[in-house]
Amino acid sequence: MGGLKVNIFISTEERITPPAVSVVIPTYNRSVLIVNAIESVLHQTYKDYEIIVIDDGSTDDTRERLKPYMNSIRYYYQENCGASAAQNAGVRAAIGKWISILGSDDIWHPTKLKRQFEVLAALGTEYGACVTNCNYIGHSDMSSTVFDEAGIKTAQEFGPLDNPIQYIVKENGICVQSLLVLRSLFNELGGFDENLGLSEDRDLIFRLSFKTKFCFISTPLVSIDRTPDVQRLTGLLSRKDDRTFAWLELAHKRMLSQSKRMDRKTRDIIQDELINIYYGWAKERIGRARLFIAVLIINKIHGMGQTYPRIIWTLLISAIKKIVRGTQHRTI
Repeated sequence: MGGLKVNIFISTEERITPPAVSVVIPTYNRSVLIVNAIESVLHQTYKDYEIIVIDDGSTDDTRERLKPYMNSIRYYYQENCGASAAQNAGVRAAIGKWISILGSDDIWHPTKLKRQFEVLAALGTEYGACVTNCNYIGHSDMSSTVFDEAGIKTAQEFGPLDNPIQYIVKENGICVQSLLVLRSLFNELGGFDENLGLSEDRDLIFRLSFKTKFCFISTPLVSIDRTPDVQRLTGLLSRKDDRTFAWLELAHKRMLSQSKRMDRKTRDIIQDELINIYYGWAKERIGRARLFIAVLIINKIHGMGQTYPRIIWTLLISAIKKIVRGTQHRTI
């Protein structure tokens, strides 16, 4: 991990013995929401933890709102460097044997940590990572759980998560908000990739799957906020600029670089995702009359085995559908 300088504002008193788990909460301009996240940790039935808040350059009143919690947390402020850098900074400050990361807009259920440590104790030291199911809050249309979306179907309350990579490659397959991982493994991996502005959590968990065994808890013990209009990293996807597409391309190429360690079905899923990313990129550049970049992206699609006639036909059909949708909308 990089040598990011972190400026300490206020922190809790030094502990005599390290906690079992360091809870890292990165935040940026979420002064109201982060209080709920911290409260959800303070209400854990498992108490052997420390809370580390990394304020990634907030310009709102985050610092003021956190003052009542300063005896319960370690608070660090840094210039805005992005989610990966903030989370890595939190882990560098951590002293717990285990690491768990909580988004500042999400909350844990009270038994989250307790259940994870119980499962890890039951299954043995081969398991360096434990994940739980998650549900969504703040959006009435999102009634499914994360495990539902990933296709993790089990009648067991907990157990080994065999071949976790098949779920990691799926969208929202395993959420970092539920992950409990050995700090030694996190450091061995080099932490979050600070070159990625998107999919950095998926990238980390993907790499982790080659290092240790995973176990699961099927009960949702994390609530992920999907309230509309709340600023979050997933909002970057809507920008559809070259930087966003480049981040997604890099993340998928890195996964494909491990193709020899995956089965064919998993590899095909990642490759199809990358091709769809290229198509989206090409359509956006064509729509903005940036034809030179569009041609470069079309060549990338061709390099993945699709013929030029098929590529042009696919782009043409997509353009026609977009025009039809626009016409229908104006008619209505």
